[in-house]
Amino acid sequence: MNTIDSITLAKYVLAKLGQMPHLKLQKLLYYIEAWHLAILDCELIPDKFEAWMHGPVLRNIWYHYRDYGMMTLNNLVYIDEHEKDTIEKIIEQSLVQDQIELINDVLNEYGDKSAYHLECLTHRERPWVEARKEIEPAEKCSNEISKKTMKEYYTKLLYQQ
Repeated sequence: MNTIDSITLAKYVLAKLGQMPHLKLQKLLYYIEAWHLAILDCELIPDKFEAWMHGPVLRNIWYHYRDYGMMTLNNLVYIDEHEKDTIEKIIEQSLVQDQIELINDVLNEYGDKSAYHLECLTHRERPWVEARKEIEPAEKCSNEISKKTMKEYYTKLLYQQ
């Protein structure tokens, strides 16, 4: 299986779903990676998620989109119309069909949820909780979320469904 850089994947998500809060984009990327680990047994993006107070965050995505407003996770991020076709072609050339289908399935499952709903989901799930250890939910944290824990947790969820 192939990997892809997280900025390209973020642009693909925006091309598919349109503009959204930064917070929601971060959570969708997290769930894409989580289910990719569980279903396809390998990582899709090599970057590490951190257990920030509002849920899992990819630091490079944060930096890439932080200028969309006042650097808050709730400001809308988007992709320019002329980039959409290019991004979809890059994805088609970079990933195998199973990977593309998984990404689209995750977007179909989680894409209609609000940023707040996705944040609440991640706050109840073991990977984020374990990464934060004893840190209070409202405190800053940049601890890494273990991809091993993500794989274990979402694989278990997969077989409970």
